[in-house]
Amino acid sequence: MKEQLDADMAEAMALEAARDAGLPPPADLDEERARGKAAAAFWNEGLPEVAAIETHTADGGVPLQLFKSDKPGPSPVVVYVHGGGWAVGSVVQNEPLIRTLVTRSGWTVLAPTYRLAPEHPFPAGLEDVIATVRWVIEHGSAHGLDPARIVLSGTSAGANLALAAAVSAELDPLAGLLFFYGVFGADLETTSYRRFADGRYGLARARMAHYFDLYDPAGKRASDPLIQPLLADFGPLPPTWLLAAGLDVLRDDTLALHAKLIEAGVPVTLRFEPGVVHGFINRGRIVRAARRSLAAAADFLTSLSSENA
Repeated sequence: MKEQLDADMAEAMALEAARDAGLPPPADLDEERARGKAAAAFWNEGLPEVAAIETHTADGGVPLQLFKSDKPGPSPVVVYVHGGGWAVGSVVQNEPLIRTLVTRSGWTVLAPTYRLAPEHPFPAGLEDVIATVRWVIEHGSAHGLDPARIVLSGTSAGANLALAAAVSAELDPLAGLLFFYGVFGADLETTSYRRFADGRYGLARARMAHYFDLYDPAGKRASDPLIQPLLADFGPLPPTWLLAAGLDVLRDDTLALHAKLIEAGVPVTLRFEPGVVHGFINRGRIVRAARRSLAAAADFLTSLSSENA
């Protein structure tokens, strides 16, 4: 596959490299988490306004942020789960994606702040995602949401948690699934893991191995489909939209999931963006491929609305 770095992506990576030049590696996860949130300020400038942002709490004390559309309700809702290797990341670092989906599709987005590893390893984050969906089912109507139209979505490790929730048998049928470069397998010897192992395009294989160890210290991922969803029996899943980044160690996870969904008879759309790296989707201020991909994701949501109209 073509490996030339997209020009916009190269500009974004150079900007971030210049920002971090001279900084020592984060002393610990708390510092890494804080740096990530601080770095989001640049990428979040000039984002579209949403009608309202509400805060709620799901069972178990899971903090929720509800980004509301200005379209009259009851609104279909995307439960969006941020990435970050189950250990870092935050809602604020994903506001470009969240706000774009809301304003382009007319759907409302509900984003949980789930518990992070290693303080809270598997299955804590997964339990929080399931609790978030249940909150929509039990309380969504009171907040202008349509509990019958829920799409589960996520990026990276967030896509892992979202797909695990969808196949867990804990939830009623969903309206759709929407995943951005997810962690779906636990095989670190795929072609993309080996090709981009050194981290020259950002996410390194060793970093992913470290994140797996933080989230799954018991080493259950080799056989547990709630940690490695590619092992799951997909059965009657709803329409699914997938995005793969061409220069990402996780690229082949998405390609493998796409093939398995086709085999299972699940309606699935794959979007492949060459020349971009892991995490590109929230870099739309510079990276046009991110804007194009988010527009396509919003179109998928709009198509689900039309089918259920």
